[in-house]
Amino acid sequence: MTTKSRLQLTLKAARRFREYSKKNNSNQSETMDLMLDFFEKNNLSPFETLVPSKVSLEQLIKKRIDAVIAILKNIEKTQTKPGLLMLELLMEGRSISKPIIVEKKTGSSTREKSREQLELEISRLEEVIKTTRNDLEYLLEHVQVKGNAFGGDYLKLNIPRTELEQFKIALKRKT
Repeated sequence: MTTKSRLQLTLKAARRFREYSKKNNSNQSETMDLMLDFFEKNNLSPFETLVPSKVSLEQLIKKRIDAVIAILKNIEKTQTKPGLLMLELLMEGRSISKPIIVEKKTGSSTREKSREQLELEISRLEEVIKTTRNDLEYLLEHVQVKGNAFGGDYLKLNIPRTELEQFKIALKRKT
């Protein structure tokens, strides 16, 4: 048999403790042991409040929001902007809005070009337009629209880097 000890409690506190023990279907010693274990395991003190202050909650929320903003900026910097910039550069470089006309000065004036020379120039320019159109169609076939949970959708060019470098080299040769 275990020895028992008496604690000095106010009558109100003793009644509350007995009612609490009855609610949990345990005797008073077990309830007291479980309560003390709980406080010790969770490193809590009954003299301190568990509810954090509004200031500490606000600081915590601000830190989390700053972290989310940093993540979004990183995503924008490393994924969205470079992809969009590459597509814009590709589209600008391959636009047909400015026709390329090369005039060679020979001894005679350009008005005196023969019909054959003009036809050759036209066929060469048509070939350049055709290859440019084919390249643009190829690129557009490999563009995917990607959904973004935090902002607007973005476009992804799904080709190998080596192929992109070849497009750049070919573009520099054409201009």
